[in-house]
Order: sequence, then C-alpha cells, then structure tokens
Amino acid sequence: MKTIKLLLAAVTAASIFLSAAPIIRADEIKVEVGDRPYYRHGPRYWDHDYEMVWAPGHWDESHHWVHGMYNRGEHRHHHHDHDHDNH
Repeated sequence: MKTIKLLLAAVTAASIFLSAAPIIRADEIKVEVGDRPYYRHGPRYWDHDYEMVWAPGHWDESHHWVHGMYNRGEHRHHHHDHDHDNH
C-alpha cells in the first residue's frame, strides 16, 4: 500500500510539473541517416603543425561500416632564415 501511495504521488507530481512546463513548438525536425560528410572543421584543418584531412566513411572488406574520420596528413615545415640568426 505504501508503494502504491508513493507511485501515485510521483505520477501526480510529474503530471503537475509537465502541465506547467511551457510548450515548445518545433519548426523543423531533422533526422540524419548515415555518416556526415565531415565534422565541425570541414574537409581539412591544421592541428598545430599537422594538417588533418577528412577521410569519408566506407565499407571495409568484411562489409562493416567504417565511420569517416580525420587523419593526420602533411607536417607543416617551418623554414627559418638562419642567416638572420647571427645578426
């Protein structure tokens, strides 16, 4: 009996709370299926001295989906003029 009273009190509290909550109208509902073309950085970006390049998702040889990911690409070379270091 005690469990039923607690359950009834919880349901009553939840219904009061939900009825007092503001109604939010959604202008659009969007569902994406599959992999993104790339994430927040776009097709490539620099992470410190390395260029990160997007590799899109693909099916591997075992027919499992491999999600797209950023791979470390080219290393940025810093060219310093050593003649100016002596002055």
